[in-house]
Amino acid sequence: MLNREKYAKEIIEIACNGGNIAVVNGKLENCRKTQCNECNFNGGTIRDCDIKTRKWANSEYVEPIEPIEPPVDWSKVPVDTPVLVTDRKDAAESEWEKRYFAKYENGMVYTWANGATSWSGEIVSSWMYAKLAESEESHD
Repeated sequence: MLNREKYAKEIIEIACNGGNIAVVNGKLENCRKTQCNECNFNGGTIRDCDIKTRKWANSEYVEPIEPIEPPVDWSKVPVDTPVLVTDRKDAAESEWEKRYFAKYENGMVYTWANGATSWSGEIVSSWMYAKLAESEESHD
């Protein structure tokens, strides 16, 4: 079952109220009622959001797993630390993107958008899965 099938009623409700879908802390929300930096689809541009939204909608629904204590204490990771990130639980090694750590907030890892650092960027993106580039410990 695809995410768009699993969440069909919620998607229709949001669309009928004039909104786009957003996923915030694992829950479907109206995009207009949330902050971009809190949404899993945030990518820095509207085009990036659209691409991530379509990718999510056409992906297989995965039953949520109870969160466990992350092996990395993300609250202590320095800003601009190299990390690898993805939104896919079953991502192959080639599908992890290289980014620089921005912050850890509300259980989500955020990186500077499009490979920027704190020196060159202002926009951040959240990711479902992250690991330190050097140790490759995952946050899932």
